[in-house]
Amino acid sequence: PSQRWEGNNGPEMTDFVGVKNLVNATPRGVSRFLLVSSVGVDRYESLSPYAVLNLFGVLKFKKKGEEALKASGLDWTILRPSRLTDGPYTSYDLNTLLSKVNAGGTAGSRQDVTMRRGDCLDGEMSRVALAEAACHALQLEHTAGKDFCCSSVEGDGPGRDPAAWEKIFAAAG
Repeated sequence: PSQRWEGNNGPEMTDFVGVKNLVNATPRGVSRFLLVSSVGVDRYESLSPYAVLNLFGVLKFKKKGEEALKASGLDWTILRPSRLTDGPYTSYDLNTLLSKVNAGGTAGSRQDVTMRRGDCLDGEMSRVALAEAACHALQLEHTAGKDFCCSSVEGDGPGRDPAAWEKIFAAAG
């Protein structure tokens, strides 16, 4: 754990209790609650890199936050991005090392998006593309009640094109 976890600011309070509190405070008239979680929430108990990432409960508590949302009765969509790029790192301990391996941690020419249902992708996800995915998911009826994993891949990507995002989400299921 890092100093960022001081003051009871660890994964349980952030990714489970905090999410549960937001879910409980959300008025029932809200049309959709979109949660950005993480890939690996269904795979951290297997022998995989996600077991290492979960050493301090990060993925376990993200999964509990997801479960709280799903049980809430709210309409919801969950996005599970791969490791985030194109912005400030949020986990200094792990991502400082990875940034040195990944030439600065930018998506570069990997602006296209691969999306699947559930928790089955690995890789990296541009924060810019994730923000666009979140905005467009809220506009699409068929994304309600579904969880999607997503990664950035080589290509120009959908950008802000609603039809392109519709196609990506529809292909994911």
